[in-house]
Amino acid sequence: MASDQELLLYKEIINRGCCQRCALRYLCCDKTLISFDFPSTSLVNFGYMSPMEEFEMERPSKKKKPNACTVCLGLFQDPLIEEIMTHEDISKIAEYKCQLYTVHITFPACVLIRDHSMKIHLQRMFPETFNVEAVTKINHFWRQCVEHKLSKLLGKKCNPRTSKLTLHFYTSYQLENEEVAFVQEFVKDNLVHPSSRHSVATLLQSVPDEKFIQMVNIPPKVPFYSLDLAEFKVFSESIHLIGNYCKYSRKLLQMQIPDDLADYTAGDSVENIIVRAVKQVVGEIKQVSFQASSFDDPSVRVLGNGKTFHLQLFDPKFEEIPRSVCQKIEKIINKTKVVRVTNLQQNNKKDISLAMDSENLSPRLFKALCLIQDFKNLDQCINAVNMYPNLMVNQKLPIRMLHQNRRYDLRKKKIYFMKATKLRDNLIELELCIENGLNIREFIDGDLGRTSPSVSEIMRAKAGILALDVIDFRTTLPCAAEEGEVVI
Repeated sequence: MASDQELLLYKEIINRGCCQRCALRYLCCDKTLISFDFPSTSLVNFGYMSPMEEFEMERPSKKKKPNACTVCLGLFQDPLIEEIMTHEDISKIAEYKCQLYTVHITFPACVLIRDHSMKIHLQRMFPETFNVEAVTKINHFWRQCVEHKLSKLLGKKCNPRTSKLTLHFYTSYQLENEEVAFVQEFVKDNLVHPSSRHSVATLLQSVPDEKFIQMVNIPPKVPFYSLDLAEFKVFSESIHLIGNYCKYSRKLLQMQIPDDLADYTAGDSVENIIVRAVKQVVGEIKQVSFQASSFDDPSVRVLGNGKTFHLQLFDPKFEEIPRSVCQKIEKIINKTKVVRVTNLQQNNKKDISLAMDSENLSPRLFKALCLIQDFKNLDQCINAVNMYPNLMVNQKLPIRMLHQNRRYDLRKKKIYFMKATKLRDNLIELELCIENGLNIREFIDGDLGRTSPSVSEIMRAKAGILALDVIDFRTTLPCAAEEGEVVI
């Protein structure tokens, strides 16, 4: 049973216009399910109310819409909770196959201010009885109020730690700006936004009680309005896929064509082919983001083990994509003959970022088909190139990129390995392993002296590139190459 001092504390909370759930929170009696579903019964069990008081409150003839709570502004009260349970978009949750969910609430910062004001008032009046450190945080208490009802309604279990499905409710308050303005001066001095809940929560931890009392009513005044349910969003955590793709066509873009380039008619893309296959197998996805470890021109083929790519599926209706489903996606893509995907699998974003970064930093092996002109002896040109086991290249911004107004200092890139082989007439095949970021075309033709040394400079001839293939990405040297000549 409650002691005399605890009864006085309860009566003060109720007399100040707090709802029963707020009373249970301040009394630290909010650890049982009955506290959230049946607050009156819980108050009777703890000895704060008599059974007759509960009976009178629950009589149909006595029931009426409660006034807004002085502290929570209706956040913990039945009308708003019932509005949440009957929201028209709640039915959308059934489309998601996730069996676990988490729920969040966004409420005005003035609720935090009112709560802090009430805590100061109760602590001053009942220093021996009121334990401010034991009071549950507002957002945690609200989640406990609704999670049992939501779980029963949805047939899913609430698990904030491992769930991928999120329900987010947003509330608004008519007098939010006016109430937050009480701390406007202090907020301005601390360079934080007054309407930010996080900023106000941080502020309340640091502001002295004496200064807070000068700016805010202690205890808070009874409100004229209650919170309104402004918006509800349901979304699932993104699924991340990683894999390797090879591109065998010299007319295939890497990324899909932007919508604003209506006159750009270069054709299909690697991204479109992969995304279409994913949607064909797993169903329509709200949004898909494609990212490769580097960018290549449409005319460059990608061979060998392929290039690493990352596919992010936003707001999926399913929890995962097993390897067996990934293999079905691979088969559909590989039937196109222009793109081949291997090692497609689901992974976490952190590991995918590490893999992409590792490939971005690794050397790359290329084969280039080059046309040599204005030479005296082609064999001597080839020997001149093969005399360099490795090379450091200085490269300025290429002329073809000057129109983009991009500026950077002279870049130094390393050639780890370079070998020239005569094919026929004045055609040679150039195999080279380079540091990422080197423009190969400019390295071969010299780009009017902006890249030095260049293949043209080394040969003392005019070298031009006809075709280029990415053979492989390797973190160790020498790089293994795919057999066969470069073809146009």
